Amino acid sequence: MPFLQIGYKKIHYTDLTPGQDARETLIFMHGLGSSQNYYQAVALGLQAHKFRCITFDTTGAGRSPYTFIEQSIQSLADDVIGVLDALGVEKAIIVGHSMGGIVGAHLAATRSDRMVAAILIGPVYPNDAVVPVFEKRIQTVEKEGMEPMANTIPYAALGNKAPPLAKSLVRELLLSQDPAGYCSNCRVIINAKPPDYNKITVPVLILAGEEDKSAPLEGCQKMFQEVGTGEKKLEIMKGVGHWHCVEAVDEVGRQILSFYHEIQ
Repeated sequence: MPFLQIGYKKIHYTDLTPGQDARETLIFMHGLGSSQNYYQAVALGLQAHKFRCITFDTTGAGRSPYTFIEQSIQSLADDVIGVLDALGVEKAIIVGHSMGGIVGAHLAATRSDRMVAAILIGPVYPNDAVVPVFEKRIQTVEKEGMEPMANTIPYAALGNKAPPLAKSLVRELLLSQDPAGYCSNCRVIINAKPPDYNKITVPVLILAGEEDKSAPLEGCQKMFQEVGTGEKKLEIMKGVGHWHCVEAVDEVGRQILSFYHEIQ
């Protein structure tokens, strides 16, 4: 399996390239309880349209081993830059889902020299109200492992349009997590502060699920209002919950392509 050594972290990644004539590079960061495979179908579709798509597992998730060193939004953002550096990519479009949406917004605000644009899918707006929810998750996972998460999240966090296969994939993504890594990423969300949205100058697309309970529409709208760039777009996906790329893969692909054509 392909791995990159990013400092003390061993990062599993996939580099889908259409060849030498790539139109643009996109780098994808997944959210809590997920992995690079969350994006696989979307990335393959974009590759067919001549985009280079880099997906990877954050440390402690998927196939990237947990380091037992606590992470933060900043350290996860540093990993994105580290992957780009290791693969020789000067600038890319950052695509971030959920917790990855916090990272994506942070990169858009602080590293515009490396970001072409930011696509935030169901991005979490950090706030103290979520702290008790994730503290309870940590307690549950530390005691019982990932099974309780796998038995509840796929049925509570997806929208009414989600096919049964989408729920099965989300269940598998959760069951494949290292429980200690999952708890560590819960703490990342607990400790996260809102990025400096007003400092974002690159184009931004926010994809919000109409039925998203984890990153509610109100938070996405608040984020959209605070984003500083004049090139910004908020799209509400009807009947979609929090796992957009498995619930409505074709629509996500269309939205990304449309946004790319608009900003060129």
